[in-house]
Amino acid sequence: MKYRFFALDQVLRSPLFDFSNPYQPPKRTDRSTCSTRLGDMDFAKASEPYYLEDEVLPLLADLFHLLFAQELRLTRPDEREGYVRLVQSAFVDNLLKRDDFLQVRSLCKGNAFAAMEAARAYQQAVESDMLACAEEIEPLASVLTRLERRHDAANAKLHDLVQRAQTDPAQTPAALQTAVKVASTAEQMRVVSGMIQTRLQKRSTETAQVICDAICCSLDAAVLAKCVAQCWGDESQSAPQQAEHNQALLDCVRNNPMLQGITRQLGRMKEMLSDLRKNDYTHGRGEKYTVTRGYDIKNLLSGELALVASPATTPLFLRKYHAKGLLQYTKRERVHKGYGDVIVCLDESGSTEGENAEWGKALALAVQDICAYEGRRFALIHFSGKGQFHTDLFLPGQYTSQDLLSAAEHFFDGGTDFETPIREALRLINEESFENADILFITDGEDSISNELASELQEAIQGARCAVVGLLLDADSPGMEFVLEKFCERVYRVSEMYDKDDILTHL
Repeated sequence: MKYRFFALDQVLRSPLFDFSNPYQPPKRTDRSTCSTRLGDMDFAKASEPYYLEDEVLPLLADLFHLLFAQELRLTRPDEREGYVRLVQSAFVDNLLKRDDFLQVRSLCKGNAFAAMEAARAYQQAVESDMLACAEEIEPLASVLTRLERRHDAANAKLHDLVQRAQTDPAQTPAALQTAVKVASTAEQMRVVSGMIQTRLQKRSTETAQVICDAICCSLDAAVLAKCVAQCWGDESQSAPQQAEHNQALLDCVRNNPMLQGITRQLGRMKEMLSDLRKNDYTHGRGEKYTVTRGYDIKNLLSGELALVASPATTPLFLRKYHAKGLLQYTKRERVHKGYGDVIVCLDESGSTEGENAEWGKALALAVQDICAYEGRRFALIHFSGKGQFHTDLFLPGQYTSQDLLSAAEHFFDGGTDFETPIREALRLINEESFENADILFITDGEDSISNELASELQEAIQGARCAVVGLLLDADSPGMEFVLEKFCERVYRVSEMYDKDDILTHL
């Protein structure tokens, strides 16, 4: 399209130009998101342990803020550099419209460690496709960049000439000529941009699949990072130390498939425990749920307290107080359960290797978390074949997250012998101040115990007034006999559970 301008008024009225505000040189950014200073500081702290290359920082920063920030604002397309506008935006701008990405965001919002891991997973998954897109459009992108520079220079010159021409008509021909150049360059940019979009459109199906796979990787990374920090993190450290510590833990977990499985299971269980603690009242969370009459000053309705404000109504308040007739809120009562110590005997025979071992270990450590929350002593007896056992003691305030991690990593991979862990449990009850402990036995196997030990165990249970709970990992052989069943107050069978994680609500 050819543009012709014959008068200055024609230029001033043209929709192609904007002379309503003083000219400002365009400032183009390499970012798709517009973050706050605090958000940039959060990203700098979160990225510090990774030693990232400069070329990936803009994309990672965009992804981090999309996942982490409470409120989001995207930059306008005309504020972006060519590569960001043409290529990067295709992998970033529409993420917030996707339900699967919003699921990742819900996990990462406010959690810098999880957000950074999820952002890195997404960036690594789309990196090769972004490079392919960039190579596809590279010749046209170079042309577009040159046109943008030419347009910006001509536009600045046009604003200056128009301003001068309004007082000096001699500048009008130059202004008209420059206006034609600006309009023509803008038209060329529009055509080249359309050609670029056409080329990218040919890859749209492939790009959509890459984005879908990248979001799946991002979700998996976010879940694992959140579980690692939740299960093994040390909140007593400073933020930089915590970030470095969490990164080291994550590397350790990724290199140990069994530990990774335990971490995922335990992280899910801790989420359940957190929800249960928020709702650990008889009917709710301690909220005011009805109005009754009484004389509890702390829970009086404001209308009753207002009676004290006037000498004329104070006698009425006192009469109602002595008659226990003041209107007051009634709060729901907290549930109080037993607070005895706990001993968990965990079967680490070779037959449990895999999902049973991971879930059993996660459950044992979830019980430890319950004990820690309630200030109870906890002992974990790892056992396998005859004479094979290892005991971890977790006394309130006397262990670290590293002790928990070491317990999680331990695995015998031997046979099955019940006498060894039972004798160790009795020793803890008799010698280690666990006399009020309850015993949780987690196993998948069959074994027998001697009559002598059976009598000894029965006497110890009666003398210590402790409860023995059995948990049989019998999903592969439902209905199998459990030799300790006669000593157990309750026996839970995984084969009979719709969702085995529900065992936490019973424990």
